[in-house]
Amino acid sequence: MNDATAPPAVAPGPVVRERGFGQHLAGLLFSPREEFASILARPRFWVPLACWMALGIAFTAVWMQKVEPREFLRNQIQLSGRADKMDPGQLERVLDAQARFFKPFGWVSVAVAPPLITFLIALVFLFVFRFFYAGEVRLAQSLAVVAWTFFVVALVTTPLVLVVMSLKGEWNLSPQEAVQANAGMFLDRQTTARPLYSLASSLDLFSFWTMWLLASGYGVATRRTTAAAAAGVVGVWALYVLVKVALAAVF
Repeated sequence: MNDATAPPAVAPGPVVRERGFGQHLAGLLFSPREEFASILARPRFWVPLACWMALGIAFTAVWMQKVEPREFLRNQIQLSGRADKMDPGQLERVLDAQARFFKPFGWVSVAVAPPLITFLIALVFLFVFRFFYAGEVRLAQSLAVVAWTFFVVALVTTPLVLVVMSLKGEWNLSPQEAVQANAGMFLDRQTTARPLYSLASSLDLFSFWTMWLLASGYGVATRRTTAAAAAGVVGVWALYVLVKVALAAVF
C-alpha cells in the first residue's frame, strides 16, 4: 500500500487516570463539584457505603460499652413528653421491656440503616432529577452521590459526637443530639412548643453541608449548576422537615 494513500495516524487521547479513595475524600471536602465529576464517571457506591457502615459499627462498639440503656431510654421518653402520661410503675415496665432489646436493636440498625437510607434517598432524587429536571441520571450515579455524601459527613460528625460525649462524660445522650449545631440550641426544649423545636433543630449546619454536597453531585450528574440542582435537593429536604414538624404537632 502506498504511503500517500495510507490513513493518517490517530493520536492517542489523554489517559484518564482514576482517582483513589483518599483523593475522592479530599476532593469532596474541598472541591466537591470537581470531585463528583470524577466519581460519576465510574460510580461505585458500594465503597463509601461499606465505609459508612464500618464507621457506624466502630461508633456503636464504643457507645454500647458506655451507654446505660435504661437511663438513655428514660431520657428519650421524658424528652418526648410521654413520661407525663405514665404512672411510675408503667414507666418502669416500659423501660424493662425496651432495655432488653436496646443493644440488639442498636447493632441491627447500624447494619441495616446505611444501605436502606442510601437506596431510599437515591431513588427519591433519581425521580426528582429525571422527572423534573429531565436529567439523564443513572441509578448507580444517584447511589454514588448519596453514599459518598453521607459517608463524608459521617466521617466528620462521628468523631465529633464521640469527643463531645467523652468531654461531657455523658453517654446517655442521643447521638443525633450530642453535637448542637442547629437553631434548637437557642431554645429551651422543655418549654418550647414541639413543632417549633422540631423546626429549629432541623436548621442544622451539617444538614446544610449535606445538601450542598448533594446539590454538587446532582448538578454534575444533570449538567446543571450547583445552584440549579440545589432547588431540587432543598425541596425534598423542606418536605421532610414539614412532615417532621407535622408529626411533632400531632404526637
